[in-house]
Amino acid sequence: MAKAAKVRISQCMIVKNEEKNIERALSWGKGIVSEQIVVDTGSTDRTVDIARQMGAKVYEFQWIDDFAAAKNYAIGKAKYEWIAFLDADEYFTPEDGRKLLNALRLLHDTGAESILTGWVNLDNQGNIMFVGTQRRIFRNLPFLRYKGRIHESLTTKEGHLIDTVDMVEELSIFHTGYGDQENAKKSGRNLKLIQEELKDNPDNYEMWGYLGQEHVSAGQWAEAEEAFWKAVHLMPDKIKGIYDANASLILLRLIEVLINREEPSEETLMKAYELAVEGWPQEADYDYYLGKYFAGKGNWQKGETHLRQALTLLETYSNTGKSMVLSGEIQRAYELLAVCCYNNGKYGDCVQLTTALLKGNPYLMSTAMVLLMAFSKDPEISMKGEEGARAVAEFLGGNFYDFNSLKDRLFVLRAAMSAGYADLARIVRGMFTPEELKSVDQALK
Repeated sequence: MAKAAKVRISQCMIVKNEEKNIERALSWGKGIVSEQIVVDTGSTDRTVDIARQMGAKVYEFQWIDDFAAAKNYAIGKAKYEWIAFLDADEYFTPEDGRKLLNALRLLHDTGAESILTGWVNLDNQGNIMFVGTQRRIFRNLPFLRYKGRIHESLTTKEGHLIDTVDMVEELSIFHTGYGDQENAKKSGRNLKLIQEELKDNPDNYEMWGYLGQEHVSAGQWAEAEEAFWKAVHLMPDKIKGIYDANASLILLRLIEVLINREEPSEETLMKAYELAVEGWPQEADYDYYLGKYFAGKGNWQKGETHLRQALTLLETYSNTGKSMVLSGEIQRAYELLAVCCYNNGKYGDCVQLTTALLKGNPYLMSTAMVLLMAFSKDPEISMKGEEGARAVAEFLGGNFYDFNSLKDRLFVLRAAMSAGYADLARIVRGMFTPEELKSVDQALK
């Protein structure tokens, strides 16, 4: 094993009115980083005061409608070998912070210039919305700087590829911004900057994609579709066939928009899907979106086909830089596939899928219901009537539930009743004492 070098990290961020996030944003770095640099672009709340109280070096930067300029100013203030450039609404867990420091010690004497990490996006309740990847940890080198006034990216002055180490499985940045009520304000600001960028670079397909996303955020589906198609037509052929996160995401957003139109055109939707899989065949989210779409339309066969393909792609190629939505909704995907299998008469497959989910969490009510629906329809079980239901109860008790537990008995009873599995419901009711049944029946009214 390589000898660990001594390394120091400069944590950098640009902020404006982040008083509710700044303490958490700086806390993860305590004991991990050697300095914390906060560049304020015009806060009118307590952001600056809190940052100074926490020991950060605070600098003022006059906002010039250019995120790259502000970030590069912050980098210019950093004096240590590595930079961690997270936003104020992002953070590492304490455990991942320690992992980061250890990883940089091992990488310091190699040619690595940056680290690719996971990126977990949370809603206001702390639930995962989607996952992706980000390159926010990089060496403090004079030729590594940000480019672009909006949706800026880390680039090199010489134009060579940045030597990046994939640590997606080991490290994740948590992001809360997409569940923030400030999104409307941010959207208006972003739209202005994107439009300015397109004035200067009208053939920039990425900016057309970002414009489409702003229209999605505003619920302007027709305008979003137009912008995304413009982006697709401007894409250079050289990026197709080689995985490109921004380009593949544009096709995904186009598919999303086409699905959400008031009267979706399946022909146009499939045209976009075919372009997508032709250009980026490793992306699982295309099939996941179509699987959800067809399942929602009651086309269970097509739903099953696309969901199986999506899960196969995810298993084959992982989620490094791709399959962000499916990775964040993996439980929902397996459950929806189980529903498709149930409606396609594939009860064995349905049982296999739901059983796998319940092994991870036996208290998933919707999953348990689908499992019991499959058991109740399976000819080998249903033809045996109450005997078959007893076998199901034994299966449940042997794998997921403790029927000595009132909680577990009540859960299975609710699931059996919701699934319409009357034979199983009667058997489970027989597990309660008369006194318990009075309380149960009262609770179920």
